[in-house]
Amino acid sequence: MNLEFKTLDAKSMEEFKHYSAMRDIYMSEGTFINQFIWSNFYKTKYYVNEKYLFFLMKINKQPATMIPFCKKEDILDAFLEMKRYFNEELHLPLKIYNIDKPTLEVLQESKEFNEEFKVIPSRDTSDYMYDGDKLRSLSGRALHKKKNHLNNFLKTYDGRYEYKTLNCEHIDAIKEFHLKWLEKRQIVDERNLIESEETGVFKIFENCSLLDSKMGGIYVDGKLSAYSIGSYSPYTNCAFIHIEKANTTMNGLYNFINQQFLIHEFPDAKLVNREDDLGHEGLRQSKMSYNPIYLVDKFHAFQKNE
Repeated sequence: MNLEFKTLDAKSMEEFKHYSAMRDIYMSEGTFINQFIWSNFYKTKYYVNEKYLFFLMKINKQPATMIPFCKKEDILDAFLEMKRYFNEELHLPLKIYNIDKPTLEVLQESKEFNEEFKVIPSRDTSDYMYDGDKLRSLSGRALHKKKNHLNNFLKTYDGRYEYKTLNCEHIDAIKEFHLKWLEKRQIVDERNLIESEETGVFKIFENCSLLDSKMGGIYVDGKLSAYSIGSYSPYTNCAFIHIEKANTTMNGLYNFINQQFLIHEFPDAKLVNREDDLGHEGLRQSKMSYNPIYLVDKFHAFQKNE
């Protein structure tokens, strides 16, 4: 049976959300904005039927997939169909990337999965999960330094800053700031992951009116100096922070946009997922410094070549 795959684009959002809501998914790949940002990089396509959605991607130049979106009781059926498609139609072993632990536990109930697949933990793609109240208040000893940085920003720029909820009317200003930020960034991007993320960011700008996302920014002296883009899952009461950029010459500004974006756009979110660190040590240190309550572990599963 030949499967018909659709290209993931901005108009895919409602269909995507229907399937991603079938069970609680706490990892960032369960959000449409995350998938949309990376869709060019992974050449993302997807197949749907009445029970599940699964992806067809290019990862490391090879066809691959991710976890299916479906009810828990349909995970194994979706897995078998994914395996059939890769083995019988593509004549390739099945490679499944970024499997969250609840999905892995279901897969491991299958003798077929256990016998045929090698499972590898993926620390570089683990998401950082935080307590929403803690990030909004920056209370407690663990976040004392963060609060000091924030207070230093407030003191230095007293009377000169303003938080604004942003919308599509602000896209030109966001683009202008983002391009300036790109010129000054200092992160080494050995695997072109950050460069690929930038392509996805500009796709968000271009499709702003079609996407269900929240945007907020900090203006200093009337100029946009930081912005953030996020989304929210009502099923898990979790905010997902997809993009966060700030003028690095303003000490404490990253701390301020982090806090204010949550206060204004996600005031009731119990959990905050700030995504992974892409394997970059600097990003890892930064994310760990905010004292995550846990990591959303992910795994890869590769079918063994007989």
